[in-house]
Amino acid sequence: MINAELVRDFLQDELALRGLFLVEVSVRPVNRITVYLDSMKGITLDECMAVSRFLESRLDRNVEDFELEVSSPGLDKPLKLPVQFEKNAGRFLDVVKSDGLKITGKLLGISGEIIRIESAVVIKDSKTRKKKTELRLHELKLEEIKTAKVVISSKK
Repeated sequence: MINAELVRDFLQDELALRGLFLVEVSVRPVNRITVYLDSMKGITLDECMAVSRFLESRLDRNVEDFELEVSSPGLDKPLKLPVQFEKNAGRFLDVVKSDGLKITGKLLGISGEIIRIESAVVIKDSKTRKKKTELRLHELKLEEIKTAKVVISSKK
């Protein structure tokens, strides 16, 4: 029977040789296998195809049929691993904490299990009543984060 752990085991050494890391593996009913890969420099279509061929060579269609998809997680998928936060340092993120609080800001980096985000907060000056923008630093433990997605912007 094909399961996610079997696929992970097959990929572990191969991905290390290629300088890639595994983001997620899922095996749904009727052996629909989805593998998301990435690297610090990004991932190419050729790299996805090579890993797909490698995985197909390890799985035996004569024993069990399967459907296989190997790709990058894409910008619309939430960040899951510390290495993904490291890769996206300097980019803007939408983070939703476990308590529902949403923070949008620039990811300054990750240290251990803590990410640092700088966000702009608009506040009113108590004396002049004028609005001003203030930068705030948030330090969040990875376990506090429900979802974190890269903000896609067309502004330059």
